[in-house]
Amino acid sequence: MKNLTLGFGDLNLADERFRTSYYFPLEPFLRSIERVGLVSPPVVCSRDGSHVLVSGWKRVLACREIGLSPLGVLKAEEKPDLEMFLLAFFENLATREFKLAEKAEVVKRLENFGESVEDVIRNYLPLLNLPSDRAVHDLLIKLAKAGNDVKKFTWRMDPPLPVVRPLLRLSPEDQALLIPWLETMGRNKQREVLEDLEDIEARDGIGLKEFLSPAGTSEIFASSSLPAIQKAERLRALLREKRFPLYSSCKASFARAREGLGWPENIKLGSSPFFEGEELTVEFSFRSREEFLERLARLEVLAARKDFEGLFVFRSSPEDK
Repeated sequence: MKNLTLGFGDLNLADERFRTSYYFPLEPFLRSIERVGLVSPPVVCSRDGSHVLVSGWKRVLACREIGLSPLGVLKAEEKPDLEMFLLAFFENLATREFKLAEKAEVVKRLENFGESVEDVIRNYLPLLNLPSDRAVHDLLIKLAKAGNDVKKFTWRMDPPLPVVRPLLRLSPEDQALLIPWLETMGRNKQREVLEDLEDIEARDGIGLKEFLSPAGTSEIFASSSLPAIQKAERLRALLREKRFPLYSSCKASFARAREGLGWPENIKLGSSPFFEGEELTVEFSFRSREEFLERLARLEVLAARKDFEGLFVFRSSPEDK
C-alpha cells in the first residue's frame, strides 16, 4: 500500500460501495481521536478518478466531525471491487465482532460484487458465526433491504435472528409502530411480543395498527403520565391477553380470588403452568415449630371461608377443553 495525505475534498464519501456500518455512535471515536489522534489510517482506492473509502468509515466520519484534516491514509493497489471488499472484511473480522446489521450488509455486498449465493452460504456465513443455511441467508438479505426503522433498531439492539425474523414479516407501518416499544424490552420479551402479534394476525387478521385502535387502548399509549417502559409492558400484557384469552381470564380470576382472600405474602400459592391442570401448590418456610403451626393455622382459617372455592374458578368446562 502507498501512504497518502488527503483532505476531505479529495475523498468521495458519497460512494459507499464498500461500507457495511451505519447508525453507530461517533462518541467513542471522537474521544479517542481527540486524545491520541488518528492512529490507524483508513484504506482508500481509486474509482472513477476519485478516492473511495475501503475501510475506516467510523474513523473518517469522526475526523470530519471534529474538523481533523488532512488525513493520513493508505492507498491500496488497484484490484477488482470484490478483492477490495474482502480486504476490508478480513481486516475487520480479525479485530472485532460484526453486528447482525453489518452481517446483512456484508452478505448483500458480497453478492453485489459477484459472489454466488451458494458460495456466500457455504464460505462466508460460518465466518460470520452463522449456520450455512439458505433460510438464514434469505433473512439477512431481507434485513439488508429493510427500511431505516428496522436497520436502526437492529444496529442499536443487535437482536438475535429469532427476534428479527418475525419483525421483518410485519408491514413497514407496523414495524414503525412497534419498534419504539421493543427498544424498551429485553430480548426474551421482544421475541414474546413479536410471536404474539404474529399469531394474532394469522389467527384473527388483526395487525398492530388495528390492535391499538379500539377505544381505551390507544389512549393508554398516548398518555404522557406513563413512562415508555410501562407502556411497553402494557402492550405486552394486552397482546398476551388477546393471544391467550382463556389463560388470561383464568389468571385474572385466580389473582382476584387470591386478593379477595387476603392471602398472606409469606405463603406462596401457585397454579399449574397455564392453568392446564387443576392442582394448586402451597409453599412456605419456617424457622421454628411455632412458625410452622402458625402457617398451618392461617391456611386452615382460609380454607374454612366460603370464598375459598373462588381459587378454583379457573377450572374449565369440558367444552372449553
